[in-house]
Amino acid sequence: MILDNIAPALFTAGSGGIAGFLIGFALKKAMKIAAVIVGLFFTALMYLQYQGILAINWDKLQSISESTLLMIGNSINNVEPVSNITASVGIPLTGGLSAGIILGFAKG
Repeated sequence: MILDNIAPALFTAGSGGIAGFLIGFALKKAMKIAAVIVGLFFTALMYLQYQGILAINWDKLQSISESTLLMIGNSINNVEPVSNITASVGIPLTGGLSAGIILGFAKG
């Protein structure tokens, strides 16, 4: 039967989709928490500077953060090409995983 040939691919895509949804959901929640923490940190820095407790060199802080973000961006650009990933784990798993990540990120 044709179902016997399709069933493994459907199971792989489905399990990849479920795992991707969980990854996307957790990723968005973690990003929200990190954004709140960073925002509170900078708010505290600004308040302490306003009160005269700290003296902050904002230009130096900006240059450090720009170099750090540039380094992170370069490391993201050096990721293995998608064609190599799909060849090693399979198209159904990769497709299900990517669709699940998108849906999980949207719902998170």
